[in-house]
Amino acid sequence: MKFKANFLYKPGNFLMDDCQIEKVVELSHEDFCHLKIVPSDSQPFIVENRSCMYSEDGVMHCLLALGQGSNDGVLIEAEGYRYPRYAAYIPGMRDIVNAEINRAAEFIVRQGTAESASVCWSVRFEELEKSLGLTIRESSGLDSMLRAALKQRPEVAAVDMHDGCIEMEYHPEYCQRLKKDDQPGLRLKELLPLLKGSGLIFLCHEEAERSVLMENLRLLTDAGQGDHAALLNARVAEICETPEGTEIVLTDVEPEELARFNEAVETFMAAEESMGPTMG
Repeated sequence: MKFKANFLYKPGNFLMDDCQIEKVVELSHEDFCHLKIVPSDSQPFIVENRSCMYSEDGVMHCLLALGQGSNDGVLIEAEGYRYPRYAAYIPGMRDIVNAEINRAAEFIVRQGTAESASVCWSVRFEELEKSLGLTIRESSGLDSMLRAALKQRPEVAAVDMHDGCIEMEYHPEYCQRLKKDDQPGLRLKELLPLLKGSGLIFLCHEEAERSVLMENLRLLTDAGQGDHAALLNARVAEICETPEGTEIVLTDVEPEELARFNEAVETFMAAEESMGPTMG
């Protein structure tokens, strides 16, 4: 039987060291081959990332070098030098990292879609480290890998990372607390504050020809809310995404109520500016 192994000259022991990846660097195929063949040479990427490599409390804080087109990786702790003072070649390291990143993405999506009362959700980096043991920092390479993994999820509409926080926006149909089955009898007036700032949202009815722009409901005064109480008390039958925006299909309301509200909005828009930003 033949296989490859990295033999050490006069090894002191075979105990494994505790290490933490502080940053991931993607090398070209040529540079990664050079690192593997002549690891003692000075490496520009090591010089650029000296601050990421140090030993503290028995843990080796390392730089992970991955090569384009390669599934393997090299863990490096240079201790301030221009070349690897300590290094470990790890076969299949890219798969190991991707598995951890996908596990984090699953954790974020599962938690957010189950618990969010709206389409928005945020997770701090510290929570991932505490719950999963995964250290994410901005510009560490791991952050961009996690962002890419989240963007590939069908539940995710948008993702942003800043100030140590991951801010998510989910497609409404994946949010359990917004679904009719999970909240039977959810009414439009209960949903209205939850979707504030979520982009274009249209209120529809199977028997109505025109939709209502949900943002216009926020123009209603207390008196206006009473006048259009039937619309506000409509039940949410379905939430779905379209190329134009989010559609909320209403039931338990006469379709004429949507037309009546649209007429009120048009009248308000045509009124003089001196009437103010509210409508009755």
